[in-house]
Amino acid sequence: MRGLSNLQRLLASGPNYVHADSQMDVLLVEDNSEVSLITVEYLTELGHSTVAVPAAESALERLAERSFDAVLTDVSLPGMSGIDLAKHLSAQYPKLPVVIASGYGMHKLEFGLGAHRPNVFFLAKPYDLPALEKTLSDAAAVSGN
Repeated sequence: MRGLSNLQRLLASGPNYVHADSQMDVLLVEDNSEVSLITVEYLTELGHSTVAVPAAESALERLAERSFDAVLTDVSLPGMSGIDLAKHLSAQYPKLPVVIASGYGMHKLEFGLGAHRPNVFFLAKPYDLPALEKTLSDAAAVSGN
């Protein structure tokens, strides 16, 4: 298995994952470059296209330029937090699915959001390929993408 990426080795050692029927354009907001790289690899393996940015403010700029099918964001970001980004996106783009990935407890994240937001989904860190796929699939189903 020489020359394979870590993700390729992981996939070769486990079950084969089948991506959702439709490809999504995902905006990834992650300031940790290693986590960002792995997540882009996961999303690519699932058949999705990804634009990765390191901050919420950069995500807002990208969303002003073009549309995405979903946003996947970390909670802890420089500047605006992932929670504040999710609040902003829920108000500005109520049908856009926002997945918040975090190692914090879900109750703490829900409390931070302040109100139920049907377009916001949670993904516990560390996550694996099947968990990411299920969360994006659930988000797409609710939003109609």
